Amino acid sequence: MAELLGELLKLLQDETAVYRHLLEIMERERMALLHSCRTEIEACTAGRSDLIGQLQVLERQRSEVVQRLAALFGCPVADVTVSRLTRMPQAPHRAALRKVRGELWGLMAQVKEENRRSEALWRHIGELLRAAYGTLRGLTGHGFVYHRGGRLEPFRLNGKLVCDEI
Repeated sequence: MAELLGELLKLLQDETAVYRHLLEIMERERMALLHSCRTEIEACTAGRSDLIGQLQVLERQRSEVVQRLAALFGCPVADVTVSRLTRMPQAPHRAALRKVRGELWGLMAQVKEENRRSEALWRHIGELLRAAYGTLRGLTGHGFVYHRGGRLEPFRLNGKLVCDEI
């Protein structure tokens, strides 16, 4: 059991390190979005994808360790949680498991918040682009030249003209 718990602890610590790095990349990505730095955004996106792949590998390994612990304890996999493991009197690494659990919860909350910020920023950028496109479309479309006296003349415009005299 001590060996499995040590393995679980190591995996959780590795996940914590990856989440820290992911959070750093997400913060860099947000700053790149604010400064419209396309190359930095692309680099951050690639780095984030790599880290998500690492997290998936670590998660599979953690799941395997939890399944082995469940088999050892003779209970369902869902009953093997870090909280329950830290309450077991004979569990080694109890303090370290508590610490890494707290760190992971905090980091996951920060990642969720950073995701929320980035989503709002991307949405705002999209709205600005749609508004700019609508403005450009309105300026370059077919229209009419309005003359004094109410006469309208169809004309291909590169802008909007309200009156032919100022």
